[in-house]
Amino acid sequence: MFRSQVLLALIGAIAFACLPGPAAAQDCPRDGTLIAGAGDYRPYNIVEGNQVSGMDFDVIETILDKMGCGLIKVPLPWTRHLNAMRLGTVDIATPVTKTPERETFAHFSSPYIQADEILFVRAENLEKYENLSDFFLRDKRLGVVRDYAYGGSFPEMANAYPHLIEQTDSLELNLKQLELGRVDAILGETYVVTSVIKQLGLSNVIKPTEIVVASEPNYIMFSKESIPAEFVDAFSKELRAMQENGEFERITAPYKAADSPV
Repeated sequence: MFRSQVLLALIGAIAFACLPGPAAAQDCPRDGTLIAGAGDYRPYNIVEGNQVSGMDFDVIETILDKMGCGLIKVPLPWTRHLNAMRLGTVDIATPVTKTPERETFAHFSSPYIQADEILFVRAENLEKYENLSDFFLRDKRLGVVRDYAYGGSFPEMANAYPHLIEQTDSLELNLKQLELGRVDAILGETYVVTSVIKQLGLSNVIKPTEIVVASEPNYIMFSKESIPAEFVDAFSKELRAMQENGEFERITAPYKAADSPV
């Protein structure tokens, strides 16, 4: 009888030990502390000097904490960041779109956030256009950032109306062009453009429309050189759980709010 009880207890202990749970710190790459690069891409990444914060890192650090891992955040220009991801000297880049070229050197989390590219116009023109085609048919000028990869219907429209596309070297210059009436709208990611509008003090002048030109999922990207696929799978499981139980929304909502300071 006693031996049977001991055997049952031992079996129970083994079964409990085999239950899935959060990764222990020693199971994390880099002896428990991963490295993420960041450029100033508000509200997702916020870089002020050597200090890095933002919506993405609130989410990532919450997940890594659940997994028993830490994170070091390093300011990096985007081109250097991508090269470091290829080499495995940096582990994480976010938020990113998934492309065949990036899939050669990176693992991707489950979808992190849906990113929309929309039209922004002067306040007095907020409900003037039905869609991007209607905008161009009215012979209106669209401001875009040079070398930025816009999606959705934009490439086709740009080929059809190249004379109505005005390029600048930065989002800030693009918004100034719209403020001065040199273009009639600009195209950009909802939260990023809204954040820069606030920084420039143009919230009463420039408004987001409901015209969505492109909508695609963004991901958190991990270097294949330094992070195993199994770890990314475990990370994605925690991300999905947060999205389902409301924790993700509680973390991200302040950054997406209209009165957010960033």
